[in-house]
Amino acid sequence: MELRVLRYFLAVVDTGSMTAAAVRVHVAQPSISRQLRSLERELGAELLRRTSSGVRLTAAGRRFVPVARDLTLRAARGTELLQAVAGRSPLQFRVACPNSTITHLVAPFVAEMGGPFTDARSCEPDQVYERLRAGDVDIGISTGPPPGGMATRRLGARRISAQVPAGHPLEQGGGDLDLASLLDHPVIVSSRASAVRRALDTALYEQGTPLRPAFEPQSASMAQALAAAGHGVCVVVDHPQFDLRARALTSQDRPLIISLYAGWDPDHYAHDEIDAATRDLSKWLMANDGGRQPGSRPTPAGPHHSPGPDPGA
Repeated sequence: MELRVLRYFLAVVDTGSMTAAAVRVHVAQPSISRQLRSLERELGAELLRRTSSGVRLTAAGRRFVPVARDLTLRAARGTELLQAVAGRSPLQFRVACPNSTITHLVAPFVAEMGGPFTDARSCEPDQVYERLRAGDVDIGISTGPPPGGMATRRLGARRISAQVPAGHPLEQGGGDLDLASLLDHPVIVSSRASAVRRALDTALYEQGTPLRPAFEPQSASMAQALAAAGHGVCVVVDHPQFDLRARALTSQDRPLIISLYAGWDPDHYAHDEIDAATRDLSKWLMANDGGRQPGSRPTPAGPHHSPGPDPGA
């Protein structure tokens, strides 16, 4: 069983036709068809059913798809490892995480620190570890810990804030804001699937007060836009935009937060390097108070700045 033929098979699966697969892999269509027939004879099962409208997977083909993906992925990872060990290429890791985590954590970290993260793929929090199990990525970052059996690190926490336009009553006073203060205003918060909403619901449940949001947009940016338009108070972990003012929320004198966790395969060929990379990411997250405004960089020291002697020396 040749990896090259497995890639042809997956190209047919992904494109839905022999002709489109041939274009993708730059091989003549009759050659692909012939080699896939040979693969079927080798396996003793029909994988693809040829029809006038294209091809479709048989029951055996559907069961073989994840096997073929796993084999080709492991081969690619093995090549990456050997090239990295030989010094011909750096280690490169792919990350799956919610879009907000890309915007406020992964992308700013890479911009400032470099590091081995070369791709970040956006998905819902409850899909992160599924993407990891499927082999699409090397690391998953989500608001809940990974399932048992995975290597994990708690990266840190991000504070949840209430954001309002200038002049709003909740802007007054500054400092942290108790969660109970929100209940006299229309609340804009994402759906129950989000970590922010779950944290909010849990905190209010402990106080015996159910939440009835005025709006439940899926996008944090849309929640901020609605708040800026005067429709209520948005509750998010994202940095303010649209000139909103933010006040960090507390509940029963405790900061309202969401935690971030990284998970990866403990048998990953670069387990030690991933462990070190997530440690660096955790340190950066804590040093930057839960993330950074999109597009921003740390303020550089002045040209004449120097740390100076330790006054206690």
